[in-house]
Amino acid sequence: MTRRPVSFRTRLALVYSGILAAVLGLSGAGLYFVVRAQMIRHHDGELAETAAAVEKVLAQHEDCADLTPGQVQELNRYSKLVLFHSAGGQPDVFYRSPDVASVPGARELAARPELLEESPGYRMFVEGHDQVRVYSVPYRSRAGRRGVIRVMERMGDVELPLRNLRLGLLLLAPAAIALSAIVTWSLARRALAPVVEVTALAREIEATQLSRRLPAPAVPDEIGRLVETFNQMIARLESSFEAMKRFTADASHELRSPLANVKSTVELALDRPRSDEEYRSALASVGEEAERLRRIVEDLLLLARADSGRLPFEKEEVRLDVLAREVVESFGPRAAEAGLLLEVTAEPGTVVLGDERWLRQLAQNLVENAVRFSPPAGDGLTAPVVAVGVAVDGPMAVFTVDDEGPGIPEGERSRVFERFYRVDAARRRGADTGAGLGLAICAWIVDVHGGTIEALGREGSGTRMRVRLTRA
Repeated sequence: MTRRPVSFRTRLALVYSGILAAVLGLSGAGLYFVVRAQMIRHHDGELAETAAAVEKVLAQHEDCADLTPGQVQELNRYSKLVLFHSAGGQPDVFYRSPDVASVPGARELAARPELLEESPGYRMFVEGHDQVRVYSVPYRSRAGRRGVIRVMERMGDVELPLRNLRLGLLLLAPAAIALSAIVTWSLARRALAPVVEVTALAREIEATQLSRRLPAPAVPDEIGRLVETFNQMIARLESSFEAMKRFTADASHELRSPLANVKSTVELALDRPRSDEEYRSALASVGEEAERLRRIVEDLLLLARADSGRLPFEKEEVRLDVLAREVVESFGPRAAEAGLLLEVTAEPGTVVLGDERWLRQLAQNLVENAVRFSPPAGDGLTAPVVAVGVAVDGPMAVFTVDDEGPGIPEGERSRVFERFYRVDAARRRGADTGAGLGLAICAWIVDVHGGTIEALGREGSGTRMRVRLTRA
């Protein structure tokens, strides 16, 4: 059977209860020892005061070996008192207060011969279950007789309050810990109630309901920030989902169109006998559409692999000026066929750090796009020019492609790098307008190289594509 995990509320209550138990334990122990030390200090002060008073009384007499009835009466005012003197080198009791017998072990304490030699101070004796606190101070009579004043007291007067204190702490601590656990659990439940609500609402949001948002709490606390973050995440998911839907729809449309053309061309060629020339024309048309399909599929696969980060990317020094000249040369026949003039101006020794394969595709896509959208050469008119340039601008290398096409409206210049986005069909020349993926691929290539790409120019007077890359 799967063990149900402990809830966060319970864990929080247990943690706080454990902390409280540790705090109460340390505080209780500290309080107990402080009170005990204070009570013992007060008790010791009383013992010392009694010994000092007795010593003062004894100092008034020449010799205290034989106490007179008056002296005894005066000493009887002090309880639990024992006086010793030296008799032949052995201690001998010459006075014992009437109530000293109530002290456990008093007789045994009085019979110890080392009493006369011990230094003044406090000692604790344990007699059975009783503790006896003893204060001893030596004295010398006027006649030169050595003795010891010993004042003793049972610790019951001290131990009883301390015992009650220990009992109170032992009873109070569990009650405080239990109360703390209950209060902590209750507060945690109230504090986490919005989280539970957010979780329940989040579970109701499906892929088809990404437009829903969680209501913001009235108080802008941590829960409010959590809800805000969640709503932002849902907004990003909605945007991504919509982009994916548009991508899928656009891809389907782009693939459907050439497939439909192939199907109609084949059906038309087969509906009746045709001449060899007609069949060749139909096959040529099918071949063009197949090539279009191939390019679309390749571009889609490239972008999909780019999104997943599975495209290889190697950094090396690339001569951008040499690459630009090679690309322009490769487009020479196509430009001549279209009546266009290709020009290249490249500053020698312009080197960037990147992947030569992707940089070449970047240049090819931009030049191909300029050739496709350049106007046709008219009779008696100067051939339109596609100008490719490579220049140095401080730490940056600038690659530009200029055409004399219809240009791009200012409001659409940033969108031409979106996938499947194409400008108004009236601005495009010829039927081969592409699928709207070439500039999106260019944007990805520039991005992985840490550069920038932008569309410049004025509507109706051509377009400039400008790429800025960091020089090696």
